[in-house]
Parts: sequence; C-alpha cells; structure tokens
Amino acid sequence: MSISNIAKRLVNEVVNLIDKYVVVKLVDGRTYEGVLLGVDVSDRLALHIVLGDARDNNGNVCYRVLIHGDRVSEIISKEQPMFDPNEFSSFIVSKLNLPPGSVKVVKEANLVIVYDKYKVSENGVEGSGPLASKLYSLYQEYLELRKKRM
Repeated sequence: MSISNIAKRLVNEVVNLIDKYVVVKLVDGRTYEGVLLGVDVSDRLALHIVLGDARDNNGNVCYRVLIHGDRVSEIISKEQPMFDPNEFSSFIVSKLNLPPGSVKVVKEANLVIVYDKYKVSENGVEGSGPLASKLYSLYQEYLELRKKRM
C-alpha cells in the first residue's frame, strides 16, 4: 500500500468523525472534549481541527476551539458508529435477496450503493421510488437492531 493511500485512509477516518463527540489530547498534556465540527487537511504536516461545545481538562466550557494541528497528540472517539456499511450491505442482501454485484460498499466514504442508484450512509437513504422506500425501512430496522446490541 502506498503512502498516499495510507494518508487518504487516515484523512477518511478523521473526516468520518465529523459531528461525533471526541477527546483531543494535546502535546502539552491538556485535553479538550467536544463535537468535531471540521478538519483542515490542506497542510500535509498538520491536521487542524475545530471542536464545538467543548470542555477543557479544567472544566472550562468553550463555544468553539480551533486547534493547530502540530499541537494535537491524539484524537479519541468514544462513540461507536451506529452504521457499519459492510454489515448493512449483508443485511439488505439477505433481506431483499439481491443478486451479486448489485450492492457495493465504499468503506472510505462509509457508504453502501445499491444498483448504482441508491446511496445509504449513516445520514440515511438517498434516492426515490419503491426500492428507496424499502431501503429506508430496512435502514430503520437495522438501526434498531444495532441499538439493541449496544
């Protein structure tokens, strides 16, 4: 695997944490906990991040915290994602008895594509029509099953 592919995977992991609650440890030992609102990966040497409704290790509450990437030691996600594209893909294939090749998983985007027309992600179902409606109801069923397991 090339360095550029590894870097892309790292960026995708961080981007998938957007809108999730994270803990950011800084190189000086301080920490911030909050919702990851954005990342700037344009600087190849640093991953700049923005947290919303954050709290520092002294209990101070901050509306926004912008952290320069060279200050970041760790980004920790405490939330387990509700949507697993591989698991959901298997779930709908078994429920709908879909033919091979009709469902594709784009792991980097945390996305399932059905018949190259419908997209399903943690944000829901994109598309319209009877199959989109069926996918939406299966998506809701899948999320309920996941909640029960967690």
